[in-house]
Amino acid sequence: MIPMLLMGLCQGLFEWLPVSSEGMIATIYSFVFEKSYQESIQFALWLHLGTVPSAVIVFRKSLWNLAAEFTNSDREYSSKLRFLIISTLISAPIGFGIYLGVDELTQVAGSLFMVFVGVAMIMTGLVQLRYRVFNPQPKSELNFIDGIFAGIAQGISVIPGLSRSGMTISVLTLRGVDRREVLALSYIMGIPVSLGAALWIGITQGFTWSIGALLSALIAFVIGLFAIKLLIFVSNKVNLGLFIIVTGLLIIAGGIFTNV
Repeated sequence: MIPMLLMGLCQGLFEWLPVSSEGMIATIYSFVFEKSYQESIQFALWLHLGTVPSAVIVFRKSLWNLAAEFTNSDREYSSKLRFLIISTLISAPIGFGIYLGVDELTQVAGSLFMVFVGVAMIMTGLVQLRYRVFNPQPKSELNFIDGIFAGIAQGISVIPGLSRSGMTISVLTLRGVDRREVLALSYIMGIPVSLGAALWIGITQGFTWSIGALLSALIAFVIGLFAIKLLIFVSNKVNLGLFIIVTGLLIIAGGIFTNV
């Protein structure tokens, strides 16, 4: 039971860092429980069922306002709501298609897939370092192109090792969105797709019937509440790009060692 508590703790923390929670959880899960990487990725996706409610609670006021705006009969949507609709419609089919391809790949690659995870995390770290240096003039409103680019970034982040929050934050920052808003915006746009992925895995793989899996999700929810608020507070002061790169290198070493 303790390892399952550890999984929830890791998910509650890593989901909100610009580190691939999917890649990290899948790697830890496959090592601790001696599961295939395919099963580990499925479990990592399912754990979003715990962290999604964390974001819903933290951003409840913004979500309530967006919901009220969406149901408004006038249909005069704000740029923020239009952005979220566009990014979700784009990221959902891209992410699902990539997931199916990754699922097939993990059945063949085995432990060597960990090397790919590490390379992808290094790419995420390099992007983080890049956007920290490049500081464009903030724009006043989100537009259609912002939604397309953010949606594509979120869709391809289904690949284990590519951080969803890291990729979307980087794209939005490079697009000129105010850095004081990008973190919350990234978290909010991840709610529908993360919830959809978790429910899909829960229904198709039966993780919801496991007491240990439910306990992991509960721990992820509690830790997530504190992690989101803390990261929002320090978001303008901390650059985790180097941390992501080092973590990626360690995962590559672990994948090579496992396959020797």
